[in-house]
Amino acid sequence: MKTREFVTLEQRLLPSLPGYAVKGRMMIVVPVVHTLRGFYFEPSGFSSKKFYVNMFFMPLCVPAKHVHFTFGHRVGHGWDAKEPDLETKLKAAMKGDMRFLLGLRTPKDTAKALEPLTTGNPVTGYVNPHCYEALAYTLITAGELAGAATVIDNLLRSVNFSVSWEAEIASRAQLMKEKLSENPERANQQLLTWEAETVRNLGLEALQQHIE
Repeated sequence: MKTREFVTLEQRLLPSLPGYAVKGRMMIVVPVVHTLRGFYFEPSGFSSKKFYVNMFFMPLCVPAKHVHFTFGHRVGHGWDAKEPDLETKLKAAMKGDMRFLLGLRTPKDTAKALEPLTTGNPVTGYVNPHCYEALAYTLITAGELAGAATVIDNLLRSVNFSVSWEAEIASRAQLMKEKLSENPERANQQLLTWEAETVRNLGLEALQQHIE
């Protein structure tokens, strides 16, 4: 499916998703504040009529140039544009995730949703550094500074500095640790700067205003 086909489908779904707006292949909770929340419609590489729907949320204070699905999951199975009663089935499959996303009203809500992602793989104990970073910065935004400091320390102890993207995360985390130690307000200001950059990178400026 092409973007215009996804937009048409999303527009038909929109009356059943109050509080959302359409942006290309995304249906996003509006206004966009502190956390980008929504659904992303993804074409299949195997069929022009098959597609996937991803539920995701992204704390905007974490620097990002693209939408990613680190925090979220696919909704249901792969979908087919020719499937009978497609819209009814999609609405039913998205209903629980829609309520979850609408519930992420504050940074503290988002932090609670991120916490389970930092418990580690039950076999290996591995935690994706992106999860540590997002939780730490969201806790700072929520005013939970002691908790944020602990998460940053966990990140810095576990990161593999020989891997470039992990080292980049560690560099930002070290900067935030220093700012928290010096003056928490400087840490918050840095997060606001990163959030503004992410909003620009993702083209979300117009969706930061309330949409009826």
